[in-house]
Amino acid sequence: MKALSIVSLIWYVLNFLLIAVLFLDDSPDGSDAAAGMGILGVLYGLLFSIVALIISSKRKKAPVNVHEQLLQLGELKEKNIISEYEFDQKKEKLLYKYK
Repeated sequence: MKALSIVSLIWYVLNFLLIAVLFLDDSPDGSDAAAGMGILGVLYGLLFSIVALIISSKRKKAPVNVHEQLLQLGELKEKNIISEYEFDQKKEKLLYKYK
């Protein structure tokens, strides 16, 4: 999250500078400064997305409690909520994830 905070801080500083340039611009319509703000907005969005993607990919996933899930599947099979075939498929899937 620290990287996202730094990226946000950089965005605020750049935005402030661009707004200052917009007010100091001598052109009557200020289209150059507006175009610059638009381009920086797109670049900021791209940078923010890349940093967020990297951070989310590094987070560890919660460990799967295979024992509890197998017990739950066994209960569902005993209550005839799922068939023997469905039980075997789900059990194989769980054991495959566990490996």
